[in-house]
Amino acid sequence: MLIKKKNSVILLNGVFKDSFFEILRKRKVKKVFILEGRPYLDGAKEMCAKLLKHKITPILIADNMAGFLFYKDLVKEVWVSYQETSKKNVLCKIGSLILGVMAKRHKVSLRVFPSGKRKKYIANPKEIFSFDGKRIAAKGIDGFVPLLEDVPRKYIKEIYS
Repeated sequence: MLIKKKNSVILLNGVFKDSFFEILRKRKVKKVFILEGRPYLDGAKEMCAKLLKHKITPILIADNMAGFLFYKDLVKEVWVSYQETSKKNVLCKIGSLILGVMAKRHKVSLRVFPSGKRKKYIANPKEIFSFDGKRIAAKGIDGFVPLLEDVPRKYIKEIYS
């Protein structure tokens, strides 16, 4: 699928409350980029199903492809799900901080919307050693799997509640 700058689309990270889809419907969004959401693949599994249900075409990408999309001017806006807010930061799904940095650098708006599910802060390292039930990492290694991270408010254009 070839996407050109004039057809750039929204980039999503996380699992959003159901009311999020009303915003997309009102804005007549037809397709979005969605990060796969490792280690649980919640973007690929949950969000893609929800998007299709709402007649929005998901374009699934690997989590680490977001920088390439920004570089090619294919992102017009970023939305990430969050757990909670504070005066300085918003606790968002992992990967959101780099999206905020890239959005600011590329002059793209970052908006945050409540998550549709609560996450623990850190997953078991074993969660990233396998893919689709098959071990992909060498034995004898350790892993670090944060699931949430703070995004400074300076990167965020709008916080929905």
